[in-house]
Amino acid sequence: MNIHLKITRMKTVILMALSAIIIATAAAQSPADKVFDKYSGLDGFTTVYVSSAMFDLFRQMQEENPDLKDEMDEAISGLNAIKILTYEVPENGQNIDFVGEVLKDFPKGKYTELMVLKEKDTDMKFLIDEVDGRIQELLLLSKSPDESFLITIQGDIDMKNIAKLSKGMAIEGMENFEKIHEEKKKQESGN
Repeated sequence: MNIHLKITRMKTVILMALSAIIIATAAAQSPADKVFDKYSGLDGFTTVYVSSAMFDLFRQMQEENPDLKDEMDEAISGLNAIKILTYEVPENGQNIDFVGEVLKDFPKGKYTELMVLKEKDTDMKFLIDEVDGRIQELLLLSKSPDESFLITIQGDIDMKNIAKLSKGMAIEGMENFEKIHEEKKKQESGN
């Protein structure tokens, strides 16, 4: 067989393998990840990504207080990432319906609405992606006249620990996850 033909076939096989890897990687992204990719770095948007390495740092910071360390370990175990995307409405610019745009990008049936909360001029939606009875992704979408944001928590999520996590991390917007816990308590007590 001609050496040039062998090289051409090898190139073809390599390109096909790379294409398959790229397609598999793109398919593994959640719809929320795609929203982050779409808006990250644009004017008016701020993106925060908290990785599992940062969770380890939070654990180390709690070493002085064993009770908090155990609580933080329990809250963080199973989490892969927390991502926050904030849109601040420009003073003299065009306002976009950020939450509407995000929801439009989500495939129908991918997320289950967990709770809707309306307070004064703020609307919040809590959504989950559940696979085989396990929560893989928890989203909070919030819209107000001044800003809108999307928070996604990814990993193997235990809802009991989300309120603990939101208190322990002290990241703006995370305190809203405590509302899920508060609402659940209300429902359990019959109020």
